[in-house]
Amino acid sequence: MGKHELKLFLRRAYARTLFHTGLHAVVNRVMPRRMTILFGHCVEEPSVNGFLPKDMKIRGERLERILAWFGRRYDLVTIGGGLAALEGGAEGRSLVALSMDDGYRDNLTALPAILERTGAGATVFLETRPLDGEDLNWSHKFFWLLDQGEAIDLFARRYQELTRDTPTREALRRALESDGDLVYQVKRVLKYDADPDDRERVLDELFRARGGDPAALCRTLYLSWDDARELSQRGVEIGGHTVSHHVLATLDDERQVAEVEGCTERLERELGARPAVFAYPFGRRWDYDASSLGAVKAAGYTAAVNTHAGTNAKRGLELRRLPIDDDADLAMLATEACGGFDLLRRFGIDLSE
Repeated sequence: MGKHELKLFLRRAYARTLFHTGLHAVVNRVMPRRMTILFGHCVEEPSVNGFLPKDMKIRGERLERILAWFGRRYDLVTIGGGLAALEGGAEGRSLVALSMDDGYRDNLTALPAILERTGAGATVFLETRPLDGEDLNWSHKFFWLLDQGEAIDLFARRYQELTRDTPTREALRRALESDGDLVYQVKRVLKYDADPDDRERVLDELFRARGGDPAALCRTLYLSWDDARELSQRGVEIGGHTVSHHVLATLDDERQVAEVEGCTERLERELGARPAVFAYPFGRRWDYDASSLGAVKAAGYTAAVNTHAGTNAKRGLELRRLPIDDDADLAMLATEACGGFDLLRRFGIDLSE
Protein backbone atom coordinates (compact mmCIF):
# COMPACT_ATOMS: atom_id res chain seq x y z
CA MET A 1 0.00 0.00 0.00
CA GLY A 2 1.44 3.37 -1.06
CA LYS A 3 1.55 6.49 1.08
CA HIS A 4 -1.49 8.02 -0.59
CA GLU A 5 -3.55 4.84 -0.31
CA LEU A 6 -2.59 4.45 3.37
CA LYS A 7 -3.60 8.03 4.10
CA LEU A 8 -6.94 7.55 2.37
CA PHE A 9 -7.55 4.28 4.27
CA LEU A 10 -6.82 5.97 7.62
CA ARG A 11 -8.97 8.96 6.70
CA ARG A 12 -11.95 6.76 5.88
CA ALA A 13 -11.46 4.53 8.93
CA TYR A 14 -11.32 7.55 11.23
CA ALA A 15 -14.38 9.12 9.63
CA ARG A 16 -16.46 5.96 9.88
CA THR A 17 -15.44 5.43 13.49
CA LEU A 18 -16.59 8.93 14.49
CA PHE A 19 -19.75 8.68 12.42
CA HIS A 20 -21.00 5.23 13.37
CA THR A 21 -20.16 5.53 17.08
CA GLY A 22 -21.76 8.96 17.41
CA LEU A 23 -18.44 10.48 18.53
CA HIS A 24 -18.83 13.13 15.83
CA ALA A 25 -21.40 14.79 18.12
CA VAL A 26 -18.88 14.94 20.96
CA VAL A 27 -16.19 16.39 18.72
CA ASN A 28 -18.66 18.93 17.36
CA ARG A 29 -19.36 20.18 20.89
CA VAL A 30 -15.73 20.53 21.97
CA MET A 31 -14.37 22.15 18.79
CA PRO A 32 -14.70 25.90 18.11
CA ARG A 33 -17.68 27.12 16.11
CA ARG A 34 -17.10 26.78 12.38
CA MET A 35 -18.78 26.81 8.97
CA THR A 36 -18.56 23.91 6.53
CA ILE A 37 -19.34 24.73 2.91
CA LEU A 38 -20.65 21.97 0.65
CA PHE A 39 -20.44 22.40 -3.10
CA GLY A 40 -21.99 20.73 -6.10
CA HIS A 41 -23.23 21.72 -9.54
CA CYS A 42 -26.50 20.09 -10.53
CA VAL A 43 -29.52 18.41 -9.05
CA GLU A 44 -29.88 15.53 -11.48
CA GLU A 45 -32.49 16.12 -14.18
CA PRO A 46 -31.73 13.87 -17.19
CA SER A 47 -33.59 16.05 -19.69
CA VAL A 48 -31.53 19.06 -18.64
CA ASN A 49 -28.11 17.87 -17.50
CA GLY A 50 -28.01 14.20 -18.51
CA PHE A 51 -24.87 14.59 -20.64
CA LEU A 52 -22.78 16.07 -17.83
CA PRO A 53 -20.37 13.76 -15.98
CA LYS A 54 -21.50 11.89 -12.89
CA ASP A 55 -19.37 13.89 -10.48
CA MET A 56 -21.25 17.08 -11.41
CA LYS A 57 -24.69 15.74 -10.40
CA ILE A 58 -26.54 14.61 -7.31
CA ARG A 59 -30.02 13.11 -7.14
CA GLY A 60 -32.53 15.34 -5.41
CA GLU A 61 -33.44 12.74 -2.80
CA ARG A 62 -29.76 12.20 -1.97
CA LEU A 63 -29.13 15.92 -1.53
CA GLU A 64 -32.24 16.24 0.62
CA ARG A 65 -31.12 13.42 2.91
CA ILE A 66 -27.70 15.03 3.38
CA LEU A 67 -29.17 18.45 4.15
CA ALA A 68 -31.78 16.97 6.49
CA TRP A 69 -29.06 15.12 8.42
CA PHE A 70 -27.02 18.27 8.84
CA GLY A 71 -30.11 20.35 9.62
CA ARG A 72 -30.76 18.32 12.77
CA ARG A 73 -27.29 19.13 14.10
CA TYR A 74 -26.13 22.38 12.46
CA ASP A 75 -27.60 25.69 11.33
CA LEU A 76 -28.08 25.63 7.56
CA VAL A 77 -27.10 28.97 6.02
CA THR A 78 -25.90 30.78 2.92
CA ILE A 79 -22.17 31.47 2.80
CA GLY A 80 -22.70 35.16 3.46
CA GLY A 81 -25.12 34.44 6.29
CA GLY A 82 -22.72 31.96 7.84
CA LEU A 83 -19.83 34.41 7.77
CA ALA A 84 -22.00 37.09 9.38
CA ALA A 85 -22.99 34.64 12.12
CA LEU A 86 -19.36 33.75 12.81
CA GLU A 87 -18.38 37.41 12.94
CA GLY A 88 -21.25 38.16 15.29
CA GLY A 89 -19.44 36.22 17.97
CA ALA A 90 -22.60 34.80 19.48
CA GLU A 91 -22.68 31.28 20.82
CA GLY A 92 -24.62 28.80 18.78
CA ARG A 93 -24.46 25.73 16.65
CA SER A 94 -21.84 25.40 13.98
CA LEU A 95 -22.92 26.10 10.42
CA VAL A 96 -23.30 24.29 7.11
CA ALA A 97 -23.77 26.14 3.82
CA LEU A 98 -24.68 24.59 0.47
CA SER A 99 -23.21 26.09 -2.69
CA MET A 100 -23.79 25.26 -6.35
CA ASP A 101 -21.43 26.32 -9.13
CA ASP A 102 -22.00 27.67 -12.64
CA GLY A 103 -25.74 28.46 -12.68
CA TYR A 104 -27.58 25.49 -14.14
CA ARG A 105 -31.33 25.55 -14.73
CA ASP A 106 -32.02 22.84 -12.14
CA ASN A 107 -30.82 25.30 -9.50
CA LEU A 108 -34.22 26.93 -10.03
CA THR A 109 -36.42 24.04 -11.16
CA ALA A 110 -35.31 21.46 -8.58
CA LEU A 111 -33.20 23.05 -5.84
CA PRO A 112 -35.63 25.53 -4.19
CA ALA A 113 -38.14 22.83 -3.22
CA ILE A 114 -35.36 20.89 -1.49
CA LEU A 115 -34.22 24.02 0.33
CA GLU A 116 -37.77 24.71 1.47
CA ARG A 117 -38.31 21.19 2.79
CA THR A 118 -35.00 21.12 4.67
CA GLY A 119 -34.84 24.76 5.78
CA ALA A 120 -31.44 25.09 4.12
CA GLY A 121 -29.84 28.14 2.61
CA ALA A 122 -27.84 28.08 -0.60
CA THR A 123 -25.34 30.16 -2.54
CA VAL A 124 -25.29 29.80 -6.33
CA PHE A 125 -22.19 31.01 -8.19
CA LEU A 126 -22.93 32.28 -11.69
CA GLU A 127 -20.65 32.47 -14.72
CA THR A 128 -22.30 35.26 -16.64
CA ARG A 129 -21.75 34.54 -20.35
CA PRO A 130 -24.18 31.59 -20.52
CA LEU A 131 -26.96 33.63 -18.90
CA ASP A 132 -27.14 35.65 -22.10
CA GLY A 133 -28.33 32.42 -23.75
CA GLU A 134 -25.91 32.44 -26.67
CA ASP A 135 -22.91 30.29 -25.80
CA LEU A 136 -21.38 28.12 -23.09
CA ASN A 137 -17.85 27.24 -22.08
CA TRP A 138 -15.67 24.68 -23.85
CA SER A 139 -16.00 21.92 -21.25
CA HIS A 140 -19.72 21.51 -21.88
CA LYS A 141 -19.15 21.08 -25.59
CA PHE A 142 -16.50 18.49 -24.76
CA PHE A 143 -18.87 16.56 -22.46
CA TRP A 144 -21.68 16.81 -25.02
CA LEU A 145 -19.48 15.39 -27.77
CA LEU A 146 -18.52 12.42 -25.61
CA ASP A 147 -22.18 11.86 -24.72
CA GLN A 148 -23.00 11.82 -28.44
CA GLY A 149 -20.63 8.86 -28.84
CA GLU A 150 -17.51 10.71 -29.97
CA ALA A 151 -14.55 8.39 -29.38
CA ILE A 152 -11.97 10.17 -27.25
CA ASP A 153 -9.02 9.13 -29.44
CA LEU A 154 -10.82 10.37 -32.55
CA PHE A 155 -11.68 13.60 -30.78
CA ALA A 156 -8.04 14.16 -29.78
CA ARG A 157 -6.82 13.59 -33.35
CA ARG A 158 -9.43 15.90 -34.84
CA TYR A 159 -8.46 18.55 -32.29
CA GLN A 160 -4.80 18.14 -33.31
CA GLU A 161 -5.74 18.75 -36.94
CA LEU A 162 -7.70 21.92 -36.17
CA THR A 163 -5.63 23.61 -33.48
CA ARG A 164 -3.18 26.41 -34.24
CA ASP A 165 -1.53 25.84 -30.87
CA THR A 166 1.61 23.72 -31.27
CA PRO A 167 2.13 22.99 -27.54
CA THR A 168 -1.42 21.65 -27.30
CA ARG A 169 -0.90 19.50 -30.38
CA GLU A 170 2.21 17.99 -28.80
CA ALA A 171 0.54 17.49 -25.43
CA LEU A 172 -2.32 15.62 -27.11
CA ARG A 173 0.19 13.45 -28.98
CA ARG A 174 1.81 12.47 -25.68
CA ALA A 175 -1.61 11.74 -24.18
CA LEU A 176 -2.52 9.47 -27.09
CA GLU A 177 0.74 7.55 -26.71
CA SER A 178 0.44 7.08 -22.95
CA ASP A 179 -1.40 4.57 -20.80
CA GLY A 180 -4.20 5.47 -18.42
CA ASP A 181 -7.55 7.21 -18.65
CA LEU A 182 -7.46 9.01 -21.98
CA VAL A 183 -10.58 11.09 -21.26
CA TYR A 184 -8.94 12.45 -18.11
CA GLN A 185 -5.65 13.14 -19.88
CA VAL A 186 -7.22 14.89 -22.86
CA LYS A 187 -9.44 17.00 -20.60
CA ARG A 188 -6.39 17.98 -18.55
CA VAL A 189 -4.52 19.04 -21.69
CA LEU A 190 -7.45 21.19 -22.78
CA LYS A 191 -7.83 22.66 -19.31
CA TYR A 192 -4.22 23.60 -18.63
CA ASP A 193 -2.18 23.51 -21.84
CA ALA A 194 -4.52 24.83 -24.52
CA ASP A 195 -4.61 28.48 -25.51
CA PRO A 196 -8.04 29.65 -24.21
CA ASP A 197 -9.15 31.38 -27.41
CA ASP A 198 -7.93 28.60 -29.69
CA ARG A 199 -9.67 26.03 -27.45
CA GLU A 200 -12.96 27.91 -27.71
CA ARG A 201 -12.65 28.06 -31.49
CA VAL A 202 -11.75 24.39 -31.99
CA LEU A 203 -14.36 23.04 -29.57
CA ASP A 204 -17.03 25.16 -31.18
CA GLU A 205 -16.09 23.88 -34.64
CA LEU A 206 -16.16 20.25 -33.49
CA PHE A 207 -19.42 20.82 -31.61
CA ARG A 208 -21.19 22.38 -34.58
CA ALA A 209 -19.84 19.75 -36.97
CA ARG A 210 -21.58 17.11 -34.84
CA GLY A 211 -24.87 19.03 -35.08
CA GLY A 212 -24.59 20.94 -31.83
CA ASP A 213 -26.45 24.22 -31.37
CA PRO A 214 -24.67 26.35 -28.73
CA ALA A 215 -27.59 28.67 -28.08
CA ALA A 216 -30.11 25.82 -27.79
CA LEU A 217 -27.90 23.83 -25.41
CA CYS A 218 -27.19 26.95 -23.40
CA ARG A 219 -30.89 27.68 -22.96
CA THR A 220 -31.56 24.07 -21.95
CA LEU A 221 -28.72 23.79 -19.47
CA TYR A 222 -28.35 27.22 -17.87
CA LEU A 223 -30.44 29.74 -16.04
CA SER A 224 -31.55 32.89 -17.84
CA TRP A 225 -31.26 36.33 -16.28
CA ASP A 226 -34.96 36.21 -15.40
CA ASP A 227 -34.35 32.85 -13.73
CA ALA A 228 -31.41 34.28 -11.78
CA ARG A 229 -33.57 37.16 -10.58
CA GLU A 230 -36.26 34.74 -9.45
CA LEU A 231 -33.68 32.62 -7.65
CA SER A 232 -32.38 35.69 -5.83
CA GLN A 233 -35.91 36.77 -4.91
CA ARG A 234 -36.48 33.32 -3.39
CA GLY A 235 -33.66 33.91 -0.92
CA VAL A 236 -30.78 32.16 -2.68
CA GLU A 237 -27.50 34.08 -2.38
CA ILE A 238 -25.90 34.84 -5.75
CA GLY A 239 -22.11 34.87 -6.09
CA GLY A 240 -19.62 35.61 -8.85
CA HIS A 241 -17.85 32.90 -10.86
CA THR A 242 -16.16 34.82 -13.76
CA VAL A 243 -17.54 35.55 -17.21
CA SER A 244 -16.36 32.45 -19.08
CA HIS A 245 -15.14 29.91 -16.48
CA HIS A 246 -11.52 29.88 -17.63
CA VAL A 247 -8.79 28.63 -15.30
CA LEU A 248 -7.72 32.02 -14.00
CA ALA A 249 -4.09 31.05 -13.46
CA THR A 250 -3.71 30.37 -17.21
CA LEU A 251 -4.67 33.98 -18.07
CA ASP A 252 -2.57 37.13 -17.93
CA ASP A 253 -3.30 39.75 -15.27
CA GLU A 254 -5.42 41.97 -17.50
CA ARG A 255 -7.62 39.13 -18.62
CA GLN A 256 -8.05 37.85 -15.07
CA VAL A 257 -9.35 41.28 -14.05
CA ALA A 258 -11.71 41.29 -17.04
CA GLU A 259 -13.09 37.85 -16.10
CA VAL A 260 -13.65 38.76 -12.44
CA GLU A 261 -14.76 42.36 -12.78
CA GLY A 262 -16.82 41.70 -15.91
CA CYS A 263 -18.81 39.03 -14.11
CA THR A 264 -19.23 41.17 -11.01
CA GLU A 265 -20.43 44.24 -12.86
CA ARG A 266 -22.84 42.18 -14.98
CA LEU A 267 -24.38 40.58 -11.89
CA GLU A 268 -24.75 43.95 -10.24
CA ARG A 269 -26.39 45.44 -13.33
CA GLU A 270 -28.82 42.56 -13.87
CA LEU A 271 -29.66 41.66 -10.26
CA GLY A 272 -29.44 45.07 -8.63
CA ALA A 273 -26.77 44.22 -6.07
CA ARG A 274 -23.05 43.62 -6.20
CA PRO A 275 -22.27 40.01 -5.22
CA ALA A 276 -20.47 39.51 -1.92
CA VAL A 277 -18.95 36.05 -2.46
CA PHE A 278 -16.82 34.68 -5.30
CA ALA A 279 -15.87 31.14 -6.42
CA TYR A 280 -12.68 30.44 -8.37
CA PRO A 281 -13.43 28.30 -11.46
CA PHE A 282 -12.33 24.71 -10.81
CA GLY A 283 -10.97 25.99 -7.52
CA ARG A 284 -7.80 24.01 -6.88
CA ARG A 285 -4.79 25.97 -5.59
CA TRP A 286 -3.10 25.72 -8.98
CA ASP A 287 -6.23 27.04 -10.75
CA TYR A 288 -5.80 30.54 -9.30
CA ASP A 289 -2.78 32.59 -8.27
CA ALA A 290 -1.74 35.84 -6.60
CA SER A 291 -3.11 37.83 -9.54
CA SER A 292 -6.45 36.07 -9.13
CA LEU A 293 -6.56 36.97 -5.45
CA GLY A 294 -5.73 40.56 -6.34
CA ALA A 295 -8.45 40.74 -8.97
CA VAL A 296 -11.02 39.32 -6.58
CA LYS A 297 -10.03 41.73 -3.83
CA ALA A 298 -10.04 44.69 -6.24
CA ALA A 299 -13.58 43.74 -7.33
CA GLY A 300 -14.69 44.29 -3.73
CA TYR A 301 -14.99 40.71 -2.51
CA THR A 302 -14.00 39.88 1.05
CA ALA A 303 -14.98 36.21 0.75
CA ALA A 304 -14.05 33.71 -1.95
CA VAL A 305 -14.12 29.91 -2.06
CA ASN A 306 -11.91 27.22 -3.53
CA THR A 307 -12.47 23.45 -3.77
CA HIS A 308 -10.11 22.14 -1.09
CA ALA A 309 -11.59 20.30 1.87
CA GLY A 310 -11.77 21.89 5.30
CA THR A 311 -13.83 24.09 7.61
CA ASN A 312 -13.88 27.86 7.98
CA ALA A 313 -13.71 29.99 11.11
CA LYS A 314 -13.65 33.47 9.57
CA ARG A 315 -13.94 35.45 6.34
CA GLY A 316 -11.18 35.11 3.72
CA LEU A 317 -10.35 34.79 0.04
CA GLU A 318 -9.52 31.07 0.22
CA LEU A 319 -12.44 29.53 2.06
CA ARG A 320 -12.63 25.76 1.82
CA ARG A 321 -15.43 23.56 0.49
CA LEU A 322 -16.39 19.88 0.42
CA PRO A 323 -17.64 18.31 -2.83
CA ILE A 324 -20.95 16.49 -2.91
CA ASP A 325 -22.27 14.27 -5.69
CA ASP A 326 -24.27 11.06 -5.74
CA ASP A 327 -21.31 9.16 -4.31
CA ALA A 328 -20.76 11.56 -1.41
CA ASP A 329 -19.75 9.78 1.80
CA LEU A 330 -21.85 11.18 4.64
CA ALA A 331 -19.41 9.84 7.22
CA MET A 332 -16.61 11.84 5.61
CA LEU A 333 -18.74 14.97 5.33
CA ALA A 334 -19.87 14.68 8.94
CA THR A 335 -16.33 14.15 10.23
CA GLU A 336 -15.08 17.20 8.37
CA ALA A 337 -18.03 19.32 9.52
CA CYS A 338 -17.73 18.36 13.19
CA GLY A 339 -14.09 19.45 13.20
CA GLY A 340 -12.78 15.90 13.37
CA PHE A 341 -9.90 16.46 10.96
CA ASP A 342 -9.18 19.86 12.55
CA LEU A 343 -8.87 18.05 15.89
CA LEU A 344 -6.29 15.63 14.51
CA ARG A 345 -4.18 18.50 13.20
CA ARG A 346 -3.94 19.84 16.75
CA PHE A 347 -2.00 16.67 17.54
CA GLY A 348 0.19 16.93 14.46
CA ILE A 349 -1.77 14.39 12.42
CA ASP A 350 -2.88 15.58 9.01
CA LEU A 351 -5.24 13.23 7.16
CA SER A 352 -6.53 15.95 4.84
CA GLU A 353 -6.76 15.40 1.09
